[in-house]
Amino acid sequence: MATRGYSMERRAALETETRERIVRATVALHAEHGPLGTTYAMIAKRARVAPQTVYNHFPGPDTLFGACTGHVLGRAPPLGPESIRSGRTPADRLRLLARAVYARHAFLAPWMRIGWYESALVPELGAIVARGNAALRELVAAAVAPVREPTAEFVDAAFVLLDYPAWKEFTRNRPSAEAARIAGDCLADLLRRFTRAQRRRRQS
Repeated sequence: MATRGYSMERRAALETETRERIVRATVALHAEHGPLGTTYAMIAKRARVAPQTVYNHFPGPDTLFGACTGHVLGRAPPLGPESIRSGRTPADRLRLLARAVYARHAFLAPWMRIGWYESALVPELGAIVARGNAALRELVAAAVAPVREPTAEFVDAAFVLLDYPAWKEFTRNRPSAEAARIAGDCLADLLRRFTRAQRRRRQS
């Protein structure tokens, strides 16, 4: 029984190692060729496994994209409510948000270089990008609340400044940190024009 248990544990460990190797191979290929330019045969060759092994671990693109996204984002600079929590004012929080978003764009650039454009053509990738966009819009709104009321115009304009194409353009002739500062200043300017002060509730 002990030998059988060891064999099962060893097999499970090998399966996990194979799965991770497939994910790492896919992540590398996506950076080089984009999702549309990456085939299961290419993944199998890079991971040094049979094509059927790739299918066994990832029967469809949704499971493969999900695993790759988790692998990459797990190593990316953090982006969430904690990224803006230390800001004392809406403008402070927006500048912190720009810094965090641009740091993440800089890390993700090897994959976004092709993947951002192909997300409109690959439904599984498009769904992942859409979830990220929705989360970013929520962070924009959270950055100005409860002091200011984020209008739809403000959230839309802020999202454009924080989206990947803006980062790509801003960093064409300057470091990412400087680009983040510029984006943060632009967000602070938009704050005064496109948000409204929240009315204080009267205490009864």
